[in-house]
Amino acid sequence: MRDRFPGYRFSGVDGDAGRPGRPTDGRLPTRDHLTVVARPGDSANTRGLGPDVTVVAEDGPDAGRLAPLPRSGLTVGRNHAEWLVTDPYLSAPHFRLEVDAEGVLVTEADTDQRPAHLLWTGDQHYTAGSSTFRLVRDRPDPLSPIRSIPDPVVDPGPEPARPNAVLQAIMAAGPLVIGVVMAVVTGLWYFLLFSLVSVAVVAVMGFQHRAASRRHGRRIRDEAERITARLDDLAPTPGRLALAARADSVDRFGLDGVPTDGPVIRWGTGTARLRVESAKEGDQWARWSTVDLPVSSVLLPGRTTVVTGQPSTLQAMGRWLHVQLCRDGIASGRGVVMRTARGDTPWGGASQASAGTIVCWPGASARDLPAGWHRVLLCDAGREQHPEAMAGGTPGQDDRVEADHGVASLAGLDFAALRWHGMTARTATWLLDEMGAAHRPEVDRDPIRLVLPQPLMEQPGVESLRAELSPGEDPVTIDLVAHGPHLLIAGTTGSGKSELLLTLLTGLAAAYPPTEVSFVLMDFKGGSSFAVLAGLPHTMSVETNLAEAESLRTFDALSAELRRREELFLAAGAADFRAYRHAHPNADLPRLVVAIDELRVLVDDHPQAAALLARLAATGRSLGFHLVLATQRAQGAVSPDVRSNLGTVICLRTATEQESWDLLGTADAVTIAADSPGRAYLRHGGGPPRPFQAGQFSVTTGPPTLVRWTDGEPDADPAPWRDLTVRIGAEAVSRALPVPAKAVTPALPGQWTPTPQDRSELPEAAIVGLADLHHERAQRVVRWLPGRDGPVAWIGTTAGGVDVAARAVLDHLARLDPAVPTFVLDGNGVSDSLGAPDSWSVLAADRATPQDLADLLEQLKGHLAGRHLVHLVVTSWGRWSAQRVGTGYETVEEHLAILLRDHGPEVLAAALFGARELAGGRILGLVPTRFYLPAGSTPEHRMVWPTLQRVKEVPGRAVMISPDHPAPGVAVQLTAGAPADVVTGPSSAGTPRR
Repeated sequence: MRDRFPGYRFSGVDGDAGRPGRPTDGRLPTRDHLTVVARPGDSANTRGLGPDVTVVAEDGPDAGRLAPLPRSGLTVGRNHAEWLVTDPYLSAPHFRLEVDAEGVLVTEADTDQRPAHLLWTGDQHYTAGSSTFRLVRDRPDPLSPIRSIPDPVVDPGPEPARPNAVLQAIMAAGPLVIGVVMAVVTGLWYFLLFSLVSVAVVAVMGFQHRAASRRHGRRIRDEAERITARLDDLAPTPGRLALAARADSVDRFGLDGVPTDGPVIRWGTGTARLRVESAKEGDQWARWSTVDLPVSSVLLPGRTTVVTGQPSTLQAMGRWLHVQLCRDGIASGRGVVMRTARGDTPWGGASQASAGTIVCWPGASARDLPAGWHRVLLCDAGREQHPEAMAGGTPGQDDRVEADHGVASLAGLDFAALRWHGMTARTATWLLDEMGAAHRPEVDRDPIRLVLPQPLMEQPGVESLRAELSPGEDPVTIDLVAHGPHLLIAGTTGSGKSELLLTLLTGLAAAYPPTEVSFVLMDFKGGSSFAVLAGLPHTMSVETNLAEAESLRTFDALSAELRRREELFLAAGAADFRAYRHAHPNADLPRLVVAIDELRVLVDDHPQAAALLARLAATGRSLGFHLVLATQRAQGAVSPDVRSNLGTVICLRTATEQESWDLLGTADAVTIAADSPGRAYLRHGGGPPRPFQAGQFSVTTGPPTLVRWTDGEPDADPAPWRDLTVRIGAEAVSRALPVPAKAVTPALPGQWTPTPQDRSELPEAAIVGLADLHHERAQRVVRWLPGRDGPVAWIGTTAGGVDVAARAVLDHLARLDPAVPTFVLDGNGVSDSLGAPDSWSVLAADRATPQDLADLLEQLKGHLAGRHLVHLVVTSWGRWSAQRVGTGYETVEEHLAILLRDHGPEVLAAALFGARELAGGRILGLVPTRFYLPAGSTPEHRMVWPTLQRVKEVPGRAVMISPDHPAPGVAVQLTAGAPADVVTGPSSAGTPRR
């Protein structure tokens, strides 16, 4: 492989990284495979940056645990805390860390006052229980390369020479005696002054010796601390090893070291007296050479290390030992064997290694070992196990660690006050995986298969709404009633989020009939997720962000359905959905599942949707609504109001550790492999996360096919969603299952033509279009009946369909009684293509003179004076409104405004078609019913329009404003097609009629 892929480093793995005797990941280990881990040899780690501040458990029974410190703070304890640390000496919770402007404040759980203790990043530690915690800012450093540990011998140089005591006594006492004698004989006492000088000289010599001794002691202490720092660097704590996993380096764990005599193992931290080189006077320097230092040893070949303690202590220490041995094995090639009463678990090349370490767990025997291997005997103090019996002989004067007594004897050093290091199985497995040392069983490429329930669609949905996500002896199911009412699915791209959504919804559709559960599906990933479910009888609507206006109408329809159910339950005296359905078992009222794929896009594009989601979340349980929200990142997308009503969270692989902590309270989700889509954690309420692998529904299509392994692995077939929906839909049709009324009616078609039945209901009326009344869960034909309905205006451009609407109205008037006078001011030649009847008075804008206008208006007024019904159609209003009439200064707009004001709809039936001039004209105030066509218009044109609801901008799509439907109006698809197929138009007197 090195020849085939130059520039990479490789390591092979075939052992088990879990707890001895227990396979990892819940699968049986296989022996006949090899996992090769490849790492670039000349590139840095490309992993994403970690949190700004990390809390690490440096030592203790749960050492190596990491947790990001959020700005909101972090509670640490043994139970009922945000960060659970397996330390029996911690309270539940024990303390809280809070980010302050000056540092990190620590608040003890049993005090009401905030202490003044500040924690900073660096070498400062905080001790709680039997654990030591440290804060680390930004990216940590990698471990130093593996080296031999230094001899714990202090060499401060030669000791200061001690003055001769006899000589000092003679020097001090001789002159003093002579001075006293001279003073007595002569009577001159000043002779005593000369004798005191010698005493002072002796005192100065003594002080100089004490100062030299202190300097020598400080050199001993400095040298001892240097040895301690060197040991601490070469034998890292579990916390440092865990932090190294985040280092930005190719060799994060210091594996490119030189060979050593044996694995360097750190058992904990304790106090010991180092031997002082060239020391001559026994314990004189003991207080200087006694320091706190790592309790470490080298596991030399052929020797034995005995570790005694309680079972829980041995388990924790054994896992930490396993991690260190695997780190050494990667660098040196030495073997590692974990032996339990059930047999051996080798790691790496243990079967071929000439040297290595075997760890014998309680209940195992150390007999029949390869010659020269180091033995670590873990002896249960409660069982009074004897190392001699385990080893089958006398181990001799070998190393010992007595965890319960806090003492150790290693390499000739006696340690006291031992604080041993331990590790949980989860942390150990994670570190082994980071080093490429974890056992990786062969991955089953075939997805976990789910089968459709038999019979289909038979379950009642009043008390439960359950779907299976993963089969097996202990299946994973989600009940939106018991575990809900709402569900959040989070996961980064490629984690299997959309497939999990489809599995959940398909499972619900297969188990419950449409009268028990219905879907409103909103796909904000362009329509790729839910399109396959559109054929289900349960699906009321599938909306995408490709048609933004359609999404908005869905929100309005859901709001209307909320109000309808509230009024329905109030009228029936029912407290909630369950009570109503029990009282009305045959009611057409299913549970409504609102599924949204990529919630963040929805929130970003439609901020107003957050209020509806919050209301749905708050009232969902009582009204029979269930939200199923999917997003890549929950932070910022799921509001606090929605989050407080979530009953269940399914977390697939996350991009950062912070997201996993936010959703699960653990960092588990970030460790899911990128090539394991569907791997997830399920969490109900505040309970512990449960790992599972999501299944996929399968449809039997025939026998399996065989391919040669040399041809490579065939591409996995996608889940047959369409086959599943067709099968469920066909079952519903064959059994004639009723389908409830849609809470969200289908969107208006891009083109619409009335049926003969529509035309026959009121033949005298012009069919203007089809109105979308989603608040009433209906779509109704819009008609305009001349002689009954008031004047109508169409405002838009030719591209928007205003000319098609004018042609449709003129065609309808041409088919009515020809005796009715019809006047047409044709501004753009629309009437030319219709073959207008000879009885019509048509005036074209390019040939009209002021006098022609005056004559036509005089004829119009004459008919109106006789109280006869008159039809008036004006197209291209902008070409007529400002033209003068006759010899006066009045314009056409002023004349027509007077006519509309003085004559009711039973006499004057007016239809006006125009663009911006009509929208901003004074005559529009006399026209109660208007159709605004946004397609082809510009923002400048729409500045004079009222505030309208957003509609899809396609030709013929309009917003109707009428007395019955004030602003923002309702959407209408105008009649399209040839004159004989007139389809678009306004509502009858502004009121849609069937």
